[in-house]
This record gives sequence, C-alpha cells and structure tokens, in this order.
Amino acid sequence: MRQLVSAAFTQLARWRAARAFHPRGELFDAHVSLTERASATATALGGTGERPALVRLSKGAGTPGGLPDLLGVAVRTEVGGHVLDVLFTSGNRFLVPSGGWARRPYTTLLPYAAAGSRVVLGLEPEDPQEAAPADPTAAVTPLAFTLTERERHRPRRPIGRLVLEAPHGEDAIAFDPMRNSHPELQPARPLRRLRAWAYTGSRRGRGAGREELERPPSGHPGEIRGEPPV
Repeated sequence: MRQLVSAAFTQLARWRAARAFHPRGELFDAHVSLTERASATATALGGTGERPALVRLSKGAGTPGGLPDLLGVAVRTEVGGHVLDVLFTSGNRFLVPSGGWARRPYTTLLPYAAAGSRVVLGLEPEDPQEAAPADPTAAVTPLAFTLTERERHRPRRPIGRLVLEAPHGEDAIAFDPMRNSHPELQPARPLRRLRAWAYTGSRRGRGAGREELERPPSGHPGEIRGEPPV
C-alpha cells in the first residue's frame, strides 16, 4: 500500500511539474494568535499569544482564474522550536468548492490530537462580504479569519485569529503537516500514515529540497507577543 500511494502521487507531481494537488499558490506574511486559554489547541502549544506566520493560498485542482475550486489555506508558524504546518480546505464538515477566499469557512477536516483531545480546526472569514475571487494572485490583504476549534460532540468555538498582512514573494515553500508538527499537536490516526506516504510521493515527484520543508516564518520565529504562555 505504501509503495502504491507514494508512486501514484509521485507520478501525478511529475506530470504536473508541481505539487500533486494545490500546484500553484501565493505566499503571504501573516500572524496567528491564540486567545482562548482553555482551548485544547492553546494547551497543546503552551498557552495564548501571537506569532508570525507564513500563509499559502492555493487551489486544489488548480483551476484557472476565479473559477471555483477546493481552496486551500496553508499556515506555517513556529512554536517552541518546532516548525508547525496546518492545512485548511474550503468547507465545514465536508469539503466544498468555493469561488472566493472569504465566501466559505475552512476546515482541517481530519482531526488533530491536541493535549489529550481530538479537535478539528477551522477558519471563518471575518468579512464574508469582501469575497475576493478565488485567484491567489487576486487576494486582497489584509484578509482576516477567526480560528476555530471543534471537539468531538461539541460545536465549533472561536479560539483565535489568522490575519494575512502582505504578499511574501516567491512560492517556494513545501508545507507538510505530517513532517512539520508539534509533539502535542499532531494529525490524529488512522489516516496519518496514508497522508505521510502521499506527501512523500508528491515531494519526490517534483524534486522538493529539504530547505523547502523547514523554512521558518518571517519576522521573529517563535516570538510570542502579548500574553505569555501558561
């Protein structure tokens, strides 16, 4: 199974000469903040506060221009010396194509193991009326989202914010939530191994270097501004 999954994603990435999915995107400087001290995510990451981040906006299938697609918001920050990548896709309990970056919520869909809990993380556009077309190059900054957390059998609740501030430059970073995780915040089983094989195949197919996987966010990585960790 491992060889089959990895080989399929390797071939797809080679054929596209890009990532197997979300082939083209735009990077943005951003900041992410955790404000809800009692959330499982904040507990896992050492408390509330604000950190610099890099965000990649991309389209799952890579449809041209503003055509609808499964939109992706990939977030990279650094916590306690660990580069942390979290990937969101348009939808809530199911993935849904969207025609604008602020028209639908986003979800990790699959749960994370966070401080002994299982949570699904999400993003809610703070101004859904400003529905920029689903073209990464057309995204208007600042673009703000409410960060949410949903524990099993409980509704979503806000736990922080993600704000995209300005374009960052060349799209030369490989986001990988399997390799870039935190000891207390990791993708939960049972699909963790399958996802790891897929990411490995996609990296191999497009010849990604190690430096793409470990580049920290800009600013002062790991620095927390505001309320200190608990």
